[in-house]
Amino acid sequence: MPKQVDAAAQRSEIRRAARRVFARHGVPGTGLGHVARAAGMGRSSLYHYYADKDALLHDLVAETLAGERALFHACLRSEGSVLDRVQRLTDGCVALFEDWASLGRLFIDLRLRDAARFRRFFREIRGEFADVLREGQRRGEVAAELDPVLAGATLIGAIDGLLIQHFLDSKALDPDALRRELRRIAAAALAP
Repeated sequence: MPKQVDAAAQRSEIRRAARRVFARHGVPGTGLGHVARAAGMGRSSLYHYYADKDALLHDLVAETLAGERALFHACLRSEGSVLDRVQRLTDGCVALFEDWASLGRLFIDLRLRDAARFRRFFREIRGEFADVLREGQRRGEVAAELDPVLAGATLIGAIDGLLIQHFLDSKALDPDALRRELRRIAAAALAP
């Protein structure tokens, strides 16, 4: 009887291996043979799950964006004041900096490779952020003169820029101090 393989679990394991290899060598310097070895399988077996590198990268982008989208959605749509939710988001992002930084090279390569999907993603989360800030303005929790779209984009840009800095120099910024400063900056920026 042929061995039964959970295809979804195997694809997930291949993506985990691919993340490690792409993070180490970059997308251009990595072939499917490298990924197959890291996943502990033959190259022909990997082709059963991914026809080519583009298909694998497509799934990696989808998985990456789904995880980030889930984090933003969970924090911004949670209970509490708008400031509580924004601070929950900054805390959650800073907590992931170490994991994200270990994949920094891959994230940069993926953004360059699939800019259209990342552009849509950033539009979506800016929109969600702006909606939450508008809600805060209606409730008197957020400064009325604040432009919700630009304020959301600025906070997202700060988080993204700090992630890049952490990727390039992980010892430069203490995560706990950074978390406290982001909380202070968000509170000052949003205060009515």
